[in-house]
This record gives sequence, C-alpha cells and structure tokens, in this order.
Amino acid sequence: MSSDSARRDDIRAVLSGVASLSRMLSSAQKRPFEGRILSGSQLSVLFHLAHGSVDVTPGRLAKLLGVTPGAITQLIGGLQTEGHVDIRVGPDDARSRIVVLSAAARKEVEDFEAATAKRLEPHFASLTAQELATLAQLMGRIRPVGTA
Repeated sequence: MSSDSARRDDIRAVLSGVASLSRMLSSAQKRPFEGRILSGSQLSVLFHLAHGSVDVTPGRLAKLLGVTPGAITQLIGGLQTEGHVDIRVGPDDARSRIVVLSAAARKEVEDFEAATAKRLEPHFASLTAQELATLAQLMGRIRPVGTA
C-alpha cells in the first residue's frame, strides 16, 4: 500500500471518529444558550471566538468557516442581536472590525463545554491520559487549508 493510500485510510478513520463524536454531541449541541436553537455555523463562530488567541475579523471568520462574506455578516448580525457577540473597532485601523464574544456568551460556552466534556468522558475511558492529551493536541492542529 502506498503512503498516500495509507494516509487516506488514516484520514478516513479520523473522519469515522469525528462522525461518531458528532452524533454524540448533536443532541445537546444546539441548545446551550438558554435553550435557544443555534445553527452549526453560529456555534462554530462562538466556539472559535471562545478559543481564538488573536483578534478575529469578519473576513477571517468567513475564511475559517468556508463561507462568503455576506453569510458571515448575517451570522454575526444574528449573534450580535442575541447578545452573543460584540463588534469593536480594530486597534490598528479604525475601518476594520473585530468580533468578540460577549461576557455572557463566554460563560455560556464554558459551561456548555464543561457539561459536554463531563457527559462524554465515559466515551474516552479506553484512552490513557497521555493518549487523550495527544489526541487533543493533534486535533487542535487540524486547520482549513490556507488559514495557517
């Protein structure tokens, strides 16, 4: 088997694991914010903002999510209306905008992630602490193409 073929097989195995985790998450995933239903894209924005280490512009969010600038404008607008995000003026350019998680949304994301991690913990019982740490580190390195 070629190394390309073996790599694709490994990627398929990762996809299978991700799909399994996705199914486990789906029941609670859309209702962390006071029971309101949020789309997967809205949740992706919130979780990215909760874990991002740099100022995030609407353009960067669009690129990370693989959506158009118009779509990200709608996503951000809805989240802003609900009080989940705030828009600030960029520190280096008054024409640029930075999207930030509201304090209430940050707490909601933290609470949701803590509860979800506790609920899913038994599914990871077969992994050692080192294996789980390695998995977390490796998953954190997966990025959309062109987003470094």
